[in-house]
Amino acid sequence: MGDLPTKEEIVEILKGVRDPESGMSVFELGLVKNIDFCEDNGTLVIRCDFLRRNPSCVGCLPIAWFVQKKITDELSKEFLKFPGVEAVEIEIL
Repeated sequence: MGDLPTKEEIVEILKGVRDPESGMSVFELGLVKNIDFCEDNGTLVIRCDFLRRNPSCVGCLPIAWFVQKKITDELSKEFLKFPGVEAVEIEIL
């Protein structure tokens, strides 16, 4: 198993990944609720809560989904840089 990110490195990643809409970090917004690592298959599971950020306007939802995808793609890219992380799974709460 390679080097997994430390708590400090995880916080730095969360501070570096920004919401493209507000410019705030996912750390500041509190979007990531939990991160677990499954040693069996090297998967990092990130649980995100976007519910309170989803608009009530049905026509605006596709834009919100696009923003969420951009955030989750960036989280995956950053965490996959660690040798011990083989895959990143995002769970939307």
